[in-house]
Amino acid sequence: MRKLLLGLIMSALLVSCNSEKKDDATKAADTGAAVSSSDKKPASELLDLSEGQSIRQAFESFAKGDVDGMVSNFADTVFYTWSGGDTLRGKQAVSDYYKGRWKLIDSLSVSEPIVLPVQVNESQSKYAPAGKWVLYWGLVDVKYKNGKKLHFWMHNVNHFNSAGKVDFVGQYMDRHPIIEATKGM
Repeated sequence: MRKLLLGLIMSALLVSCNSEKKDDATKAADTGAAVSSSDKKPASELLDLSEGQSIRQAFESFAKGDVDGMVSNFADTVFYTWSGGDTLRGKQAVSDYYKGRWKLIDSLSVSEPIVLPVQVNESQSKYAPAGKWVLYWGLVDVKYKNGKKLHFWMHNVNHFNSAGKVDFVGQYMDRHPIIEATKGM
């Protein structure tokens, strides 16, 4: 029983010492203590929601049929890819593709947007370079000119170059129902 009691007391002391360190770190952060240049940045950081505003606006423009507004913040060399492997290269190719899609669309809305801006300080893959990324989810409702309607979630990942332009877009959704709904149009 004494050994058990001694073990509990030691555990309580260790936990209390550990929480004091956390309290000290919290106090330093609250007082605005400067981070020394030797402190390393985290591998990734969440950014303010305002950092994702250009992506939110791009989808708002697209929902109105304004493809030029959608691509206005794209780099001329943007690489646009879908989860199925199809790709487009260049702002003009993306613009031409979506202007063609709007010839088939009667109405479209994107609702329930979720925007997550992230600063990646350490790349984890050659396919995901460091820099600003904005993750975007939206619920799409589309009615085609042939009367067919679709309702689905889509997810986009958007990377920004050093000039603040979108240079990569990865769009993740099941395109098969879209192809089937627009077959023969």
